Amino acid sequence: MTRTERIAEIIKDIRNFRFSGQIDDFDAQSAFCLECRHLLIQLQRLTSPILPSIEKERLNSLEVDVNDVFSAFEVHSEMVAFLPGIETAMSGVDSSAPSVSTTQFMIQSSVIDQLKDVRSKDFDTTYLVRLCKEINSCFSHGNIVATILTMRAVLNYVPPVFGETTFDRVLAQSSRSLREILTHLQKGLRKIADYYTHRTITKSDSYPSQFQVEPFKAHFDLLMREMISRLT
Repeated sequence: MTRTERIAEIIKDIRNFRFSGQIDDFDAQSAFCLECRHLLIQLQRLTSPILPSIEKERLNSLEVDVNDVFSAFEVHSEMVAFLPGIETAMSGVDSSAPSVSTTQFMIQSSVIDQLKDVRSKDFDTTYLVRLCKEINSCFSHGNIVATILTMRAVLNYVPPVFGETTFDRVLAQSSRSLREILTHLQKGLRKIADYYTHRTITKSDSYPSQFQVEPFKAHFDLLMREMISRLT
């Protein structure tokens, strides 16, 4: 089942969700609160990659007090109010893309947060942080070509952090172990990006899968962490 299919199921469940029983029935109240909490958690987790930051923060701020049925009523009303915006966001998602779980993002959010918190007198990480967020957004939406091209843009962007002007020069001045890892990005990721940049349409063609970019996840993570170390 794809992510969009699962979200569609949750949306249907939320719209059909009703309190059943007497309002003074404690068991009915508890069941309602627990089910509402379950729907909220599912909605928060599944829609996190596709919602704009402000909407995601608002949705994630909702919380059900399982001992307060009126809290559940309020949260349910809030969730219903979110649904049109979620459906709009879903319209821009590739519905054929598989739902990814542990590989939902290419770059860990903790690494992006560290980059964001860097205070360097020589370099401003604002643009780099935005590129990293775009990589994650593209990957989670199944936009693999955009993921690859943005990752290549990062390779072109970061050499000054290492005191160099090109990524080839970064490799040349790196230690042997680091050079072996970063070479996979230069000779692997960059070559794939070049291929999709310069290819032309053919009689039989296909779109790349996430498996073409996932093998570079660990190498890219190490590059980000090496940059953080040098910037701090």
